[in-house]
Amino acid sequence: MIPLLRQFAFARYHRFASREQLLSWQNRQLERHLKWVCEHSPFYQSLRNQPLAAFPVMNKALMMAHLDAINTRGLKTEQLMSVALNAEQSRRFEQSVVNGVTVGLSSGTSGQRGLFLADPYEKQLWAGNILGKLLPGLWQKHRIALALRANSPLYKSVAKGPIQFFYADLNQPHDVWIRALDRFQPTLLIGSAQALQFCAMYSGTFGEPKMSPARIISGAEVLTPVDRALIEQAFSGELHEVYQCTEGFLACTDAQKQMRWNQDIVHIEKHWLNPEKTHYSPIITDFRRRTQPIIRYQLDDVIAAQHDDAPFEPLGAIAGRCGDCLRIGEERAQTVILPDLIYRAVTLAIAERVDYRITQTSSQCLTIEALPSFHDRIRDALSGLLQNLGAGAVRFEYAPPPDWNPMNKQRRVVNLCEF
Repeated sequence: MIPLLRQFAFARYHRFASREQLLSWQNRQLERHLKWVCEHSPFYQSLRNQPLAAFPVMNKALMMAHLDAINTRGLKTEQLMSVALNAEQSRRFEQSVVNGVTVGLSSGTSGQRGLFLADPYEKQLWAGNILGKLLPGLWQKHRIALALRANSPLYKSVAKGPIQFFYADLNQPHDVWIRALDRFQPTLLIGSAQALQFCAMYSGTFGEPKMSPARIISGAEVLTPVDRALIEQAFSGELHEVYQCTEGFLACTDAQKQMRWNQDIVHIEKHWLNPEKTHYSPIITDFRRRTQPIIRYQLDDVIAAQHDDAPFEPLGAIAGRCGDCLRIGEERAQTVILPDLIYRAVTLAIAERVDYRITQTSSQCLTIEALPSFHDRIRDALSGLLQNLGAGAVRFEYAPPPDWNPMNKQRRVVNLCEF
């Protein structure tokens, strides 16, 4: 059986009886994977026969600094970056391949652009997982549309048999790519939260019939309650979420729309962000990826903790970036405010949809970007939140609503301070 079909069947039909069984199976995968990586990656050779806890915690800066030694194909970062940048600038993503390895480029939201590598076998595993977990039904033809910042040969690996594939280039004017999506009439629409909002607002307004996808999947950005409401009201299809980034296909919603870690692909460790252990940043180990090993890679994302007894562990929410937590007050007496608390406060205070962004520009100054009619209500919501958290007083400044561009990530809470 080819890897795609085998992985599709496993992702869609394999069931673990309990979390204990899953973790036992996962530990065997990890042991086998770490042994292979230490034999083939110069960076990890000295850690042969060591447990996972002995491996260094990785991040984007370290990955990029040591990618020549980390990757198992002898590829050079300088060449990989040149090929990826040329493909992105020319929008000819089929050229983003080096020695048979697909090269992708992250959006650089955290301040540094990262590379991801996948060989043909890993591309098939990725496609099998995506189709197994996300495809609405098997006995019908599917038209899958991606509304993302960059295309990749990786994405086209899902176009098999009765599956048609379409990439909407967000670098074009929105009337062009939305009209193209309307013409394609996807059954499965996958996009960033921001691109899906554009679809919700403008589909059907450029001379083509409005889209009516059976399933809509949001990924690559935080999906706030405000954004979810707009998309759900515009389309009658199911709205699901995926946690897909440069580092892998990490999580997705199940049939009950509960987001769960893909623990048949990745191992998760938690770096707790507060004493109450309500939020953490994930440290991931992907035991399927060999070309570019992802071992103990700490993401900059804030995850709201949630608990139940199902085999795959749930996520409460993807609550934003660690770097965009607000930090009110001077360094010795700062109150840290997680982004999802901001989303919740604004949602509870304002029933109708409001487009906004909250930006911290100094230790005691917040800028509210929104229509003037919402300024006071957002200020009052934030003031109440700060008071409840025991934060010091802040000064508010005001600006018009943010001018979103689908080619850049939508961040509703932004911290521009360097503490």
